[in-house]
Amino acid sequence: MMSHVRRNGLFSKDCVLPSRLDATDFMIRAVVVAAVFFLMSTTCQAQSVQPIRIGSIFAKTGPGAEENSPNYRMVTLAAGQINAEGGLLGRPVEVIEFDTGSTALGARQAAEAAVKAKVSAVIGPSWSSQAMSMGPVLQQAGIPMLGATTTASEVTEIGDYIFRVCYTDALQAKALAAFAYDDLKARRAVVVTIAGDVYSEGLSSGFIERFAAHGGKVESQLRYLQNAMNFDEQVRVIGEKSPDLILVAGFTRDSGLFLKQARSAGLDMPVLGGDGWTALEHYPYLDPAKGENYYVSHWHPDSGTEAGQKFLALLYQEFGPNALQMIDAGNANAYDAMGLLADAILRAGGDSPAAIRNALAATEKYPGVTGLITFKNSRDPQKSLVVLRITPDKVEFVKSVDADR
Repeated sequence: MMSHVRRNGLFSKDCVLPSRLDATDFMIRAVVVAAVFFLMSTTCQAQSVQPIRIGSIFAKTGPGAEENSPNYRMVTLAAGQINAEGGLLGRPVEVIEFDTGSTALGARQAAEAAVKAKVSAVIGPSWSSQAMSMGPVLQQAGIPMLGATTTASEVTEIGDYIFRVCYTDALQAKALAAFAYDDLKARRAVVVTIAGDVYSEGLSSGFIERFAAHGGKVESQLRYLQNAMNFDEQVRVIGEKSPDLILVAGFTRDSGLFLKQARSAGLDMPVLGGDGWTALEHYPYLDPAKGENYYVSHWHPDSGTEAGQKFLALLYQEFGPNALQMIDAGNANAYDAMGLLADAILRAGGDSPAAIRNALAATEKYPGVTGLITFKNSRDPQKSLVVLRITPDKVEFVKSVDADR
């Protein structure tokens, strides 16, 4: 018997319902078609899950590459941990690396490239001078920037999208002056400064002001160019002044060269440095290290925080027993920067740069490797710092200094 259906049904009025065998075949085909549509739908959904893009901007080339390049590895390590735990909001984190070339111009170009890559936030740079070039680009684009060791006070004054993970030069100058006067009992000092460098000039002036407030006297401030190789003139003047202490507000290469030449000339008074010294323990210019050499920094394995111990275990797991030879104390800030961004993205509920900025600004007591981090009415974190001593064999933990001291 034949049956008909309406024209607006599956068949026209002239169609004949299939036999039992034809009906079975029809059902199989229908199931196959449904399965294909399901797979296509699932594939499209998977393809629509876009990664959260984070820019990592440091120096891969140029004179800053040796001390900057481990920061890339720290950002990637932190992102890898996040992705291993399922990513953020069901999306993977993609780190895109850019090179400053160790110059202010290169830093600006790297920031412009990050904007074109449509990153949601930027981690970096290390140097304040490069941050001063990157900051205006990212501020105008409305992309949050988290400087790793950009301690100069002017950096976060660029705008409300510019943050830093590290403490400021004002805080480390305060800590250095107190340590020089109270712990080392120094009363007369000479300050050695990189001419025109934002970080070095700021740290030097802060130390001079704070040391004087304690009752100390700075006998002389001597300057040099950042690419200097010879410090005979500075060493000669210091020998004539014979101060109780020297502050060298420099970076790894230049400070290491100065220390070697000063010690070789017989200067045996304590020498202090800021966080620009953080890679000195790995630098061959420092050997032999005669005399007391101290600096303030961001983290040390013996500082004892829970997050710090987990970070240390992760380093050994990823890089083996010589892991600490591959990084310096400042690199922990780059790891913390990725963690801070992840925390902000989760609280923001998305990767909109504006939402991330607002969430970062509301961060309170984030348990970082470098200590508890709070942004309160400021994009400069409230956090502690550590005082370290360089010996010919290793870097020793001396003390921790709270931000409100």
